[in-house]
Amino acid sequence: MSASTTSQQHRIYLLGDHLDAALATGEDLLTQTVVLADAAQPLTMARLVQQNRELAEFLTAVRTLELSLTARLLQARKRAEEMRRQEIHLKPLIALFVGGTAPLVDAAMELGDTTVRDFNTGDTAFAFMRSRALIARDAASLERLSELRVGEDYLVAGRIRLGTLLDLVATFLDSLDLIYDLYGEPPEPEAMSPGAPNAGTAETSRVT
Repeated sequence: MSASTTSQQHRIYLLGDHLDAALATGEDLLTQTVVLADAAQPLTMARLVQQNRELAEFLTAVRTLELSLTARLLQARKRAEEMRRQEIHLKPLIALFVGGTAPLVDAAMELGDTTVRDFNTGDTAFAFMRSRALIARDAASLERLSELRVGEDYLVAGRIRLGTLLDLVATFLDSLDLIYDLYGEPPEPEAMSPGAPNAGTAETSRVT
């Protein structure tokens, strides 16, 4: 096997690893939820403090998972673009994936530099929740909401619907697995022929 072929296989498996990790992170994101105070019950100070703490933990987890998902997808996008010339039969899929994740390139710069976000919104929790479709764009409070939950309509980096993004990643990963058998069983070692002496036996016979 040539060095170029080996290098190409490494790129394919690395791409698959980034896609698989992105898919797992997106699925973790979909499990994030926080229960809010019952609107029908009086809101005590203790319940308000508890809700604020749980809401802060929820938003921290969501932000962290979103950043991890974005980082993985940008790495996968980079690897996919590297493969575009060599893997001609993958060009349509690569073009679809690269085009579908293009908004994340600009978003990554904003995620790393909060200057504009701080100026426009003060980077408040409500601004974040509105931009991610966790609450309505015109929502002024959390009244009448029983919970906040990340769903498929969540906007990753405020740009791409999470459900659509995960479908794109899953399709690309399934196609790579179909073509390259990414998760196939490793080849078994060749069976030793009956007439061939066992190395350990030969060594023992020399000693004796």
